[in-house]
Amino acid sequence: MSFFSTQFSRLRLRERSGPLTLIGLTLAVGGIFKLSAFAREAFIAGKFGLSSVTDAYFGLQQLPLTFATFMFGAFALAFTPAYAEAHKRERGIEWMPGLLTIGCLAGFILSAAMMFAGPVLFQLIHSEGTPDIWSTLEILSACFMPIFCIGVWAGICTARGHNLAALTVVGLPYLLMALTLFGLHFLGKLDNLSLPFSMSAGFVAVGLYSLIRTLLVQPIVSLSFPLAIWKIQEFRSFLRQLSAATIENGGFAANQLLMIYFLSRSGVGIISGNNCAMRIGMLSYSVLAMPLTQLVQARLCATEGRGRHSMFRRWFLMVAGISVAFAIGIFLCRFPIIRAVYMHGRFQDVELRLVASLLPAWLAYVTIMSLNQLAARYLFIRSIGPVYVRRQLYAYAAANLVRLAIVGHFDASWIIWCSVVAEACAMLANLLNCLSAQAPNDVPTPLAAANEVAG
Repeated sequence: MSFFSTQFSRLRLRERSGPLTLIGLTLAVGGIFKLSAFAREAFIAGKFGLSSVTDAYFGLQQLPLTFATFMFGAFALAFTPAYAEAHKRERGIEWMPGLLTIGCLAGFILSAAMMFAGPVLFQLIHSEGTPDIWSTLEILSACFMPIFCIGVWAGICTARGHNLAALTVVGLPYLLMALTLFGLHFLGKLDNLSLPFSMSAGFVAVGLYSLIRTLLVQPIVSLSFPLAIWKIQEFRSFLRQLSAATIENGGFAANQLLMIYFLSRSGVGIISGNNCAMRIGMLSYSVLAMPLTQLVQARLCATEGRGRHSMFRRWFLMVAGISVAFAIGIFLCRFPIIRAVYMHGRFQDVELRLVASLLPAWLAYVTIMSLNQLAARYLFIRSIGPVYVRRQLYAYAAANLVRLAIVGHFDASWIIWCSVVAEACAMLANLLNCLSAQAPNDVPTPLAAANEVAG
């Protein structure tokens, strides 16, 4: 724990550097964690191949990963400004002890619910309930409470201006997952349960550290807080913001889970192959598009009047050009990339062709998603974010209705292309709103839009 504290202290000192240095450090830190994730995926592909065991693992891990997406996305969007605002007035946040208690209890309930729903989950991913798969389910179910603690501490770091520390605490579990898996292999202890164990080990270690740091910042001095938390106006305001941010996140998560369900009906190994293709496709979003869209959001919020409108157009064209160029580059080099990353051990030509057939759809999907995220930030700044939310929900519903009609009749890649087409239509409609004349009553804060969605 002292090692983690020392490293985070160094990160906070480096955040005082100039903006270009900070951008470079941010991309470097994110790149380290992304490389560790790729190394882990390559190791899994080489040692385990694409089988019913990896299908069960990649299918079941979607539940804790979906919760992580919520904690690091929708929850952070609502929690970070609420904590920052309260922290300006007082060192101890009145509603924080209650939030920690309720969140940890919710994590325990989600773990129990995942184990109780085992038979249903096995049917959804078309997997047999063998002892190894049951153990996989039980081990992965331990991730929920640690993920909550990581999300809270990352939000606190962001609210206090420690962006590199927040990025590190979110990415560190994935590095520990890779190191745990490599260590088990080195010790000769690698087996089917090594996959879920390494994932849980990463989240539990960083989750425990995050909980300790959070309690040092905000100690629980009274157990009466969890019972009285609903009476606190600030907490109720936080809940309204959280419900607003959850709407689109919930639709996205449901769409991803349904995508896994439809892919599972396409044959054995499809879910694993999809995971490999998705990892490569998402590289442009996690390394380039996500930090760029966050930077654009900050610049737009700091700009007033019609200068914001012209700034969005310039940044949109730049991000679009970078995203498309990156996607084309990966597409042209897809076979060498797949060979270099995954083609080891039991991963052979059949698996390579499967991943290569899914990768173009994922490259198109990630490009559309990146541009949609940029449009969403501008729409929320202009206080018309609910328009974006509605269109995305319509796109998710349309994509899954088409999937229901085509599953079993077309190649598995069409399961992904359905989302590409539907969300591209939503993106074009969103872009028309973004490029229209700027409304005179634009509000330079995304929280106003969040409150409008909640209302």
